[in-house]
Amino acid sequence: MALTKFVRNVADISDDGGYKFRFHCDRCNDGLESQYVSSSANILKTGLEIFSMFRPFGGMGRQAVDGIDRGLRGKERAAAYEQAVNEAQTHFHKCSHCGQRVCGHCWNDGVGMCEGCAPDAHEHAAKLAAQNAVDKQVEAVRSTKATTHAQVTCPICAAEAGGGKFCQSCGASVAAQRACAQCKAALSPTAKFCGECGTRS
Repeated sequence: MALTKFVRNVADISDDGGYKFRFHCDRCNDGLESQYVSSSANILKTGLEIFSMFRPFGGMGRQAVDGIDRGLRGKERAAAYEQAVNEAQTHFHKCSHCGQRVCGHCWNDGVGMCEGCAPDAHEHAAKLAAQNAVDKQVEAVRSTKATTHAQVTCPICAAEAGGGKFCQSCGASVAAQRACAQCKAALSPTAKFCGECGTRS
């Protein structure tokens, strides 16, 4: 049958009233649904069931209705199936290397293969460039953080503090913030009086 050659991922979503099929890309699982095709067998079955209510056929009448319905539905489904495949073929491409049927997003038109076998050069380069930019930013932040710690000057002895919470030359705290006990204003480590309210620190 055409469908098994066309795509692996297909779902029959038909109901009693008609036929519909859903096709999926073998690579990303994105896809489309075929047009809904109404079933004329369903109308005929309903008519036969109404007719059999007025005729005393018994169990034989019911079997005849079911047999006609099965026969017509089989032919209708096959025709709807073929129509759906013809619709879907315009939206999928077959990779000449791996044989997968893929959608337009997963297709490298330049080489006639899916992007799993032949990634698009421009997309691949853009992805690598974006990753390189992220890596450079991360490295810049790391080096800036290390440099910032190394260049902190001790407020007590004016030497480079060395990157820790305390000065490596005199042991004074370079990380902790002092505050005035009265007005809560920030104080330098060497302040003896608050510059805002004059309270002795």
